[in-house]
Amino acid sequence: MAEDKRAAALLAARLQRIPTTRYTWLFVVLGAGALVVEALDIGSLGIILPTIRKLMHLTPANIGELAASSALGIVIGMIPCGYLADRYGRKRLLIGGVLWFAGGTMLSAFSPNFGVLLVLRGLCGLGMAPAFIMPYSLLSELVSATTRTAFSSVLETALGIGYILPPVLAFVIVPVFPPDLSWRVFLFVAGLPFLYVWFIWKYLPESPRWLSRAGETARAEEIVSALERNTERVLGRPLARPEIGEDTDRAVAASTIASLRSLAVVWRPPYLRRTIAMMCGAVGTFSLFYITVNYVPTLLVERHIALANVFLFTLIITAAQIPWKIVNGVAAEYIGRKKVYVIFMGLAALAAWRFGLAATPLAMVLWGMMLHSASGSAPAYKMWYAEQYPTHIRAIGQSTVEAIGGRLVGGVLWTFLFPVLIASFGLTVTMDISAVIGLAGMVIATAFAPETFRRTVETIESELAATEPQSRLRPQPKIVGQ
Repeated sequence: MAEDKRAAALLAARLQRIPTTRYTWLFVVLGAGALVVEALDIGSLGIILPTIRKLMHLTPANIGELAASSALGIVIGMIPCGYLADRYGRKRLLIGGVLWFAGGTMLSAFSPNFGVLLVLRGLCGLGMAPAFIMPYSLLSELVSATTRTAFSSVLETALGIGYILPPVLAFVIVPVFPPDLSWRVFLFVAGLPFLYVWFIWKYLPESPRWLSRAGETARAEEIVSALERNTERVLGRPLARPEIGEDTDRAVAASTIASLRSLAVVWRPPYLRRTIAMMCGAVGTFSLFYITVNYVPTLLVERHIALANVFLFTLIITAAQIPWKIVNGVAAEYIGRKKVYVIFMGLAALAAWRFGLAATPLAMVLWGMMLHSASGSAPAYKMWYAEQYPTHIRAIGQSTVEAIGGRLVGGVLWTFLFPVLIASFGLTVTMDISAVIGLAGMVIATAFAPETFRRTVETIESELAATEPQSRLRPQPKIVGQ
């Protein structure tokens, strides 16, 4: 056991000293590709909603149910997915998730009625759950502490690119087919990128940090050795000698003896306050984001804008977020996660308020761009809540925060209530409520969650290990690797 701990500590030290090179970029791009595929699937509903609303004679409640269905599937699947990823590995869950939701999207193209479409969209959400979490888990455990959030902005940019694809596809597909067929062709095409999983399987490695904690020492050694060889080849010089610090020793020791294989662990000290605070922030961020993803095309149609122009305006609103995702992630590496999060959420709340007051299509587009850019540009926040937890429960922690705060409350409940509230109180009041929710979540998250700026994974783990009640520690069950 002592030898295993020493090997895990040495492996962590070796990873910490590896700088960012073009070889690192390969892993980031591969993870980003999975998010492009997923965003294409999520954004497809907003495109087909104006069409099927008329064809299927949907009520506001029906629209809310359909828009919330995939988010509900994500909620149901996300926490078990985090548990399975911490137990069986990140890569396997990512591959399975992409295959599941992309295949489900293709199948939903053949839905005979609203009920079947509703169920299939919900089932797709089960596969979206691991695809949302795993790229961030892998990234946080593969790259340097000084570039984690900057690379997270690449992942978020990939989501932005994926959200651009639905309106682009709509320009190509919708005018060619009659309305009762166009939405089916659109969904079938949106599911075709399931073929991307071959690249993930072939070229994206499992997290060596996870492998070492799971007892898969040989596989972890193989991956880290390959990283070292390729990095030295790129740099043209040998890497520095690894040094095992006190933080690394303490982090590895804690993660290999603690009883942290239950879903309840994130609801106990020292994680409880972090979990609640980050969930509140996720409610604010995701509730604002889902408005633009699911309802902007429908809101524009209600302003009597032609469908072709609606697709164009949706494309403009969606594309606006891409440069801001990069700014968000890079800025978080210079001024910290908290400051960047406060700036962007403040802008999102302002945009939500002004969007509700917009009297013209142009004003809706301009404030919609700002709302989507600020709420959707969340590399800093997503990496921030990933960094709140140690390696052996990182996926459980991430999935709990995002499933309950982001997807259940911000996605399912708010997505369902949004059209109902508009029908009852109007767009202006509903957007005012949205802005207040965003600001409240921001205040709670920044007040109670610690900053993790420029700190290694092992440093964060070491600090948590020092506060972990020793009475809770007992031998860890066997973990099954890939």
